[in-house]
Amino acid sequence: MRRKKKIVPVVEGFGEERAVPCLIRRWLYHRRFDKYFEVTDLAVNAKGCGKLKAAYDSQRHIGIEHYIEAAVRIRPDAILVIVDADDECLKRGRDNGLGPVLLARARAVASHIPLAVVVANREYEAWFLASLTSIRQAQLLPAGNRIPGELEPEAHAGCKRLIADLLSCPYEETTHQLQLTGALSLAAGVQRRSPSYAKLMRDLDRLVCETRR
Repeated sequence: MRRKKKIVPVVEGFGEERAVPCLIRRWLYHRRFDKYFEVTDLAVNAKGCGKLKAAYDSQRHIGIEHYIEAAVRIRPDAILVIVDADDECLKRGRDNGLGPVLLARARAVASHIPLAVVVANREYEAWFLASLTSIRQAQLLPAGNRIPGELEPEAHAGCKRLIADLLSCPYEETTHQLQLTGALSLAAGVQRRSPSYAKLMRDLDRLVCETRR
């Protein structure tokens, strides 16, 4: 039996450590690639976006290069990095985007492996806001809780606060990210509402194509 190709995610925090593998696994099943690809149960965790975005320092074990090297030791067939933009992308020019910069740095240490860097704008939780219909259908939110006005998921700096308001309880990344990720929609409508989520879908397609060559 042919060995499944392995996708190794790299993330910034403990919530994404389990949530991102869950999302990739759901996408593989949705696209019927699950017979050919697998994802590690836990992502490589940088334990802070600052450590992932920082300049490379091998002694201090920081910088995307360090975490890509850690992922390489797992013998991946593809590596996917997901990091929050926060407000950083607002401060950068068009020719100095966070995603392309991090991708170039990652490729400098693992040019032989298909790689993708997805920057969630502005936070991973924006993808939940873009997918509220499916999350409600999964009965993960109190029925009467609504966000007033028109919602633009990637325009909010406080996505976690909005999710907490919808949950009617404090938002706990290590609990709620995995739970809500299990109900994230993969539909085109969600991708239209969240361009960074759409990029994730495109990059997963690209990684699968590159890995199968």
